[in-house]
Amino acid sequence: MNTIADELSVLTRRVTHVIPVSDNGGSTSEIVRVLGGPAVGDLRSRCLRLTDDSTPEAVAVKALLAHRLHPTDSELARAEWYKIQEGEHELWNGIGQDYANIIRRFLVHFHQEVTSKPIAERFDFVNGSIGNFFFAGVRVFFRSMDAAIFLYSRVSRIPDDTRIVPCLDMLEDTERINLVAELTDGTIVRGQNEISHPSIDSKKFTKDIVASSKSPDVMRKAFWTAVLESGEFPESDPHEVWGGLPKSSGGYKSVRTALASGSLIDAAELLKSRFDDIADTPLSVWDVDKVVTAFDPLPSPVKRVFYASSLDPAAKNIEVQPKPNRTVLNDIADCDAVIYGMGSLYTSIIPNVCLRGMSEAIAKSECKKVIMLNGSLDRETGRMKASEIVQALVDAVNMRYTAHETSYAVRDIVTDVMYPQNGGIVVDVDVLASMGVQAHECESVPAPSSAASPAAHYDSVAFVTRLARFLRREGVAR
Repeated sequence: MNTIADELSVLTRRVTHVIPVSDNGGSTSEIVRVLGGPAVGDLRSRCLRLTDDSTPEAVAVKALLAHRLHPTDSELARAEWYKIQEGEHELWNGIGQDYANIIRRFLVHFHQEVTSKPIAERFDFVNGSIGNFFFAGVRVFFRSMDAAIFLYSRVSRIPDDTRIVPCLDMLEDTERINLVAELTDGTIVRGQNEISHPSIDSKKFTKDIVASSKSPDVMRKAFWTAVLESGEFPESDPHEVWGGLPKSSGGYKSVRTALASGSLIDAAELLKSRFDDIADTPLSVWDVDKVVTAFDPLPSPVKRVFYASSLDPAAKNIEVQPKPNRTVLNDIADCDAVIYGMGSLYTSIIPNVCLRGMSEAIAKSECKKVIMLNGSLDRETGRMKASEIVQALVDAVNMRYTAHETSYAVRDIVTDVMYPQNGGIVVDVDVLASMGVQAHECESVPAPSSAASPAAHYDSVAFVTRLARFLRREGVAR
């Protein structure tokens, strides 16, 4: 959606971007662990995407706030962070004194907050986002997420009539927001990251490498000694050297050949199997990206997602029902279109709408209600067809399986579906029509895919042009 957001701002700046605050991965999880409060990562990501870059100073500010510290080494990350917050890093070049003073003041405040905690809660700066640190510093200083968004927007020079708002009403700024999924087989999956793209926790590994019978040859000293002495790499199947599967489900034996053939799914399958195999041996850090894990299916389909009081498996996961952001409700009542997406259905879209009062607000609005289908399959939706995705969204808005369930019709919640040409999701147009939902195909650009798992990206210019034409007016309001 970030790419679409860029082009949408060319058409109109009167847009309210509604963002979930339940992210528990990456540097966001470390901030929440030490400082508490809602997650800032997704808010920062959208703000960064909308940041002005029309002047050299604006470009420099964007580069600073987009920067991440060393991805694997805690000490290197900490050393770089000290240079940044002390104003000695080259990233400050090109930023005027006024802007630099404002940004640095809150980075220093963030530093004081995280370093004043007990030793047992020592903050890990690995892969830390400077934008997240600034965002968190402002939030903690003012004890207000709204203030943090406002100041970040001003520093980033986001247009005044473009809003970035959290989906929830932040009454308690220190409250942690936890997302939980209940699967159809009764399994409970705790945390947005685990639902969407689970990754190996670097803190479970050490820097000591101990070879074992399970380790692939590449982990053994004798293997590399032989390579150096002979000057040749031994001929063997990739999995014998690097571990993991002998071949992917698509028949590829190596990541390289899978990528060369355009099959990202097969490459990811092989790569993940290598990571899993190597992970039997303690490592320093493994940060598995979405591309590796997002394809790995859940044990069974998602029945629903909900907010819970805790992510601790030992604790009772008491379901809680936070209030929706009042700004969101007000803007829904006075807008030309509600656009669901693009993004992960159960962790990026539904957390914004499975809230009390949302179904009434959406159903009463006379605007168009459009869901953007993704261009490929993912871990959360599996092989769901377009009509099934629409029904899942409607069920979530109606708060099905709760004591607050409503019964609005599909057409009250979703009026239209937009999807990219040659995408990976089956669009069952006839079934959608029977639900009262119109389907609209949009131009696309190629994406890495395979015959078994096709994929496509929206042509962002064509999408916004089609959306404007589709709404039969020149601009799109909030």
